[in-house]
Amino acid sequence: MLVSRPNQNNFQLALSIVRGQWLVADAESLLPIALDFLSRQTPDIEKIEFLTTSYSSDMVGRSSRDGAITPPDQKTVVVIPIHGTITKYDTCAGVGTTTISAELLRLAADRNIVGFVLDIDSGGGACNAIPPMVAAINKVRSMGKPIVAHCDFCASAAYWIASQCDAIFADNSMSEFGSIGVMTQIVINGENRCGDKVIAIYARESTDKNLSYRKALDGDFSLMQAEMSPIVKEFHEAVKQGRKNLKAEAPGVLSGAVFRANEAIGLNMANAMLNLEESVENVFARATYK
Repeated sequence: MLVSRPNQNNFQLALSIVRGQWLVADAESLLPIALDFLSRQTPDIEKIEFLTTSYSSDMVGRSSRDGAITPPDQKTVVVIPIHGTITKYDTCAGVGTTTISAELLRLAADRNIVGFVLDIDSGGGACNAIPPMVAAINKVRSMGKPIVAHCDFCASAAYWIASQCDAIFADNSMSEFGSIGVMTQIVINGENRCGDKVIAIYARESTDKNLSYRKALDGDFSLMQAEMSPIVKEFHEAVKQGRKNLKAEAPGVLSGAVFRANEAIGLNMANAMLNLEESVENVFARATYK
């Protein structure tokens, strides 16, 4: 358990909601966070906790398919939750990837911890939330410790993270994967709390400052779309690198479609259908038979 105080940054989240680029399945996933700001509720930081669940080898050995009981040896697999909208910093809405990745690396240094399961149920999140998690996953893998993704809803930024793991498992037949794409949003006719329209004035010498944003407000989205293209390209390359056998040319795979578990497995977007405990068993097997 880690109380997430050091990386709290609600201001950054507010800016990202209004003008940031997002890897989300739908913009509606941002509404709960936006409502927190509109209600002006002060977050109770002490209640924001990051919880991990640990499984020892003897705990899962008793439910092995061949009935064998794994001798207890204190080896542990840790389950790390990634639930809800993904942000870089801790906010009033949850724990960010800066905290999650730091905790992942801290736990990976423990010799008794042999691997990890990322328990993912998320429609995605902010673009800047991805690098800390990718770096941490790569570090864990370089240490020789397996890390797999156990997923229910795994879309956009969440799928980017999952694709960098050793394997991806669907929790059930209704689990969904995909939405590989990028979107952004802007606020038109934004008003402050006094009801006055907010007007931005730029210096004559600053014609290119926030140009794409200003053009979008006027109905011209071409520059903003162009700014998102490099992120899409990086997203595609990361997924194809992480999922070597991905059927990338299949309709919808790299254009933002979402697929149910069986179809995702057929497209090599996921490996198999395993529940959480079975995913933990898989990590123990990977750690044992490297």
